[in-house]
Amino acid sequence: MGDIKDILGIDRSAAPAGPRPRAPKSTIKKPEGMSREVFALLVQDTGSGAGAALPLVPTPAAAVEGFKERKTRVVGWEWREFSNAAREDDLTLHHWSKLTDKSTTYTFSRFNKKVKVLSYTDEEYDRHLTHPAWDRAESALLFDLCRRFDLRWPVIHDRFPEGRSIEQLKERYYEMCRTLLAARTADQADSTDYSEHPLAKFKYDAKHERERKAEFERLYVRTEAEVRYEIKRLEQAKVLEAKMKAQKKQAVKPGGKAAGLAALRASLSANGLGGGASDLAVSGLPSLAGLMDAPRKHRNADVWLRSKDLSNKRPASDKLSTAFEQRMQMLGMPVRPLPTELNINLYNQCRAHVVLLVELEAKLEKLEAEVDKHNPVPHPPARPSQPASSHHSSGGGGGQKRRAPDGQGGEHHAGGSAPKRSHH
Repeated sequence: MGDIKDILGIDRSAAPAGPRPRAPKSTIKKPEGMSREVFALLVQDTGSGAGAALPLVPTPAAAVEGFKERKTRVVGWEWREFSNAAREDDLTLHHWSKLTDKSTTYTFSRFNKKVKVLSYTDEEYDRHLTHPAWDRAESALLFDLCRRFDLRWPVIHDRFPEGRSIEQLKERYYEMCRTLLAARTADQADSTDYSEHPLAKFKYDAKHERERKAEFERLYVRTEAEVRYEIKRLEQAKVLEAKMKAQKKQAVKPGGKAAGLAALRASLSANGLGGGASDLAVSGLPSLAGLMDAPRKHRNADVWLRSKDLSNKRPASDKLSTAFEQRMQMLGMPVRPLPTELNINLYNQCRAHVVLLVELEAKLEKLEAEVDKHNPVPHPPARPSQPASSHHSSGGGGGQKRRAPDGQGGEHHAGGSAPKRSHH
């Protein structure tokens, strides 16, 4: 123990230190009605000895290196005179300005935008701008008012002598501008291109303007009864448009599904299968839509190969693709026939009919399966097998072979199962 005290530099005769005293507990009492969480936030051990309550009012942070409170300096104002660049006279006005603002021009003068009105010479007027209904003085007054009032046509019309409407003033002004720009463009001495100028590209239509104002005036003087009547007509028009859209979706198109169904029903009715039987037969055939349509013309191409007109119609269901390919091979249809006009028409018609045939066969098998499911036919009991000698001793046709009724040389036993029915 003495060696340890020597290492630590402690006097050997010093008494051993006792345990460190615990910090006194907080003597702040939780007020009644305050939750424990809120009291724990307000009263914490801040390391100052006893516990101190957190201040409810924010206090300034202590001075830390790198953080300094920014102090703003008060900017003074002065009564200063200024000149407005938008004015042509020498009028001087005054306003309050900051001492830091050293500009003497009016700030809002940059928003004063003026319309650039064309000007013409007497020679240009005599050569291009004469008009039988307008003299030189009226034309000059019109351009002067347009320049003074920045094409504010109600003001120009108010200042112009009586006898001219706003439409006549606009028509004369824009016609003179377009003629003047066209003449300057044609002049070889002037190198400026006026073809992209808005006045040269757009033409003012005075007739349309008059009709627009007359229609607006008619709408403005309508009575309440006329307004209610027009609202009613508009609602009826919306209903009719909705019905027309619905009918357009179900419209009978040439070669479309509705046309294919109608043609198929007519064919079945001609064969004595009309009524409910035809509806049952043609329902659920997805490939009827556009089946007999002619190939689309290649409108975007001036020249194209005739082989592009070959049809690529297939059954809508992928499950019938194998049956469709087998049927095409059975009929000996080439994959790529010689693309003459006659061959293409015959090939497309044959392919469409094969698609319809395959889907009709699948439909027929499905209907037969449903019929067998609802009306099961009991199978006859199996006949007991006889000895082989009885077949030889029997003189009847029981053990003899007979030819198939199709005459193709196929042989069937009398006791065998019936041939499978072909739906083809």
